[in-house]
Amino acid sequence: MYKLFFFIFLALSYSPIFSQSQNLIDSLRSNNENKVIVFKTNCTGCIVTDKPCEIYVENGNPWNLYVIWNNANGSYIKKFNNCGSSEIVSIRKWKDDPFYIINSNESVIDTTQLKYPLSLNLEDSTWYETGINHYNYYELSFPSYDIEDKLIRDYAFQETKSDEQFFVGNKDEFDRNEKRYAFNNSTSIKKILDSLLLTIEKKEKKLRIIE
Repeated sequence: MYKLFFFIFLALSYSPIFSQSQNLIDSLRSNNENKVIVFKTNCTGCIVTDKPCEIYVENGNPWNLYVIWNNANGSYIKKFNNCGSSEIVSIRKWKDDPFYIINSNESVIDTTQLKYPLSLNLEDSTWYETGINHYNYYELSFPSYDIEDKLIRDYAFQETKSDEQFFVGNKDEFDRNEKRYAFNNSTSIKKILDSLLLTIEKKEKKLRIIE
């Protein structure tokens, strides 16, 4: 159930930063009152600088890891990356509380598989799932829930375009992908992702790395 979760943390257990985050997660999980979400943002092929921390960019693939938890006292978040970690930041109010979404849709979230856009292979006229070289992707783990880990590529949620002239000669692809985008955008996974990203953006200054 936690195969991706363990791959992220155990495979890189030599890293002090991953050890710190894992220790926090283990500590939170030891108390049944805590509900925990682990959220990692990645960017493939991105060039990002975070002076004075030169090691933030890792082969052009910067990442940030957020441990988010909730209990009777409220919700909290702590950020980690190659440079260190932030203070623990409290969250007074969510827009679309991710813990409420999970508690209300746990089994659905566990079984949901996002549908990625299709492209036509002109050589053999078959449809296949396409990939994009430059994109953000996210890793979601749910240590306190019976939910399989999720790897999410941001182009799964592309907004559909109504100008069909753009798709001249590709209407079949347009129709197939329009349904896929509509499905992805309607999922609880999208609601959780939007909630986390919006809150992280609002708390960006408070989540600055201090060590």
